[in-house]
Amino acid sequence: MLLPLALSTALLLVPLATAEQAYIGNSDYDSGALGLSPTQSFVGTDFKPVQLNFQLAANDSTEGHLSDGFLFIAPRGTDVEQAGALILDQNGTVVWDGSEYGSTMLFIVTQYHDEDHILLWQGEFRAAGYGFGHYLLLNSTYDVVANFTTQDLANDALADFHDAQIWDGDTATMTAYVVSQRDLSEHNGPSDGYIASGVFQEIDVESNEVLFTWNSLDHVDPYDCYTDPGSTGDSTDNPWDYFHINAIDKDNSANYLVSSRHCHALFYIDHTSGDITWRLGGKNSSFTMGDNTDFSWQHDNRWRSDDTISLFDNAASDWQSDAEYARGMLLKIDTEQMTADLEKEWLPWNQTVSVSQGNLQILDNGNAVIGWGHQPFFQEYDSDGNVLWAARFGVGDVQSYRAYRFEWTGHPRTSPTIAVSGTSDNITVYASWNGATESRAGSSSVLPTMRLRTRPSFRP
Repeated sequence: MLLPLALSTALLLVPLATAEQAYIGNSDYDSGALGLSPTQSFVGTDFKPVQLNFQLAANDSTEGHLSDGFLFIAPRGTDVEQAGALILDQNGTVVWDGSEYGSTMLFIVTQYHDEDHILLWQGEFRAAGYGFGHYLLLNSTYDVVANFTTQDLANDALADFHDAQIWDGDTATMTAYVVSQRDLSEHNGPSDGYIASGVFQEIDVESNEVLFTWNSLDHVDPYDCYTDPGSTGDSTDNPWDYFHINAIDKDNSANYLVSSRHCHALFYIDHTSGDITWRLGGKNSSFTMGDNTDFSWQHDNRWRSDDTISLFDNAASDWQSDAEYARGMLLKIDTEQMTADLEKEWLPWNQTVSVSQGNLQILDNGNAVIGWGHQPFFQEYDSDGNVLWAARFGVGDVQSYRAYRFEWTGHPRTSPTIAVSGTSDNITVYASWNGATESRAGSSSVLPTMRLRTRPSFRP
């Protein structure tokens, strides 16, 4: 955690103040008067992470309903001064700044070899809207213990940033985009065109053994989706992304549930043959869709039980809006009667669509955290769907692919960073310990010889 410390000649040892806390309802922030992406700053370190502004802050009546854990976002965008993975506490105070790994998309806590690890993507952002890179697993001391990507795909395609998950502690699923030549004239594209298929692969993380590979062009016709080439499809750098894979989940039968944003559908895929068992949503849904169950341009499908699926319904793309606002959804499906019904929905505090990205996380206590993707805000709901807090982290081109709450314990191998200022009779010592979740202000294990008193380095 990043902590400002003040050293005094006084003999009294008192608790240290925490670092910069978020704004609450600051109108200058919302208007852009503080900049399009206000930042935090620290003495002794050059970190410049985003600063939060709570539109609705937790209070005495709601704090008891908050979930445990820290907040995980990965701000990026042209107006973000410092992009990258970021862990915050409930006050908006920085716990870990992961900007050394660069701008990232997926950023979660997962179980690898039965221990908590951070999983994040690192690589190149392709102009066509997908990634070309690899995934890192960091342990509790922030050591990189695994670096993996897709294997043996056409054109040496590497792992995309949209989704990766660890299964049974040792295998990983990843999305990828594979470009191939194709006559696109029947889709109003060039005859000598290029198309990107949505691919996912499961591998053994340690051995890189490929366990399963699936390619959308082998199973889903471009006519089943809702885009045409438009100005794309004319080169390998600008292929037609007809399918747009963005999430993979598995059930207890080891079958896969895959989201196609451009087909407005989820595909349930047999884990041995690769055949599509059923489709939920889209043009050829296998289910009779109940009231208010239609979704479009969606992200982040997850099994919540044997017959419930959650997802983030964007309800819009850059070129089309299908509803008044985005939402989180919980769908109940009946695979015998082949019906789908809306069990629950979560609405955004400002009731707007989100043209890209976003997620819905349902926590063990029934609370939900939603990251609104292209819209720079996130919020938490209690198990009854009541909003506990809502925060934004910018007003310009600022976004986070997803937002989460995770319990996480970090023990960095590094020592605190120290900076000193002042005169001989009033010396201020500032210390930052990036990623230390169990440090306590004034702890003798941090600075054993110093007698300290607090002086906050920042007031909003």
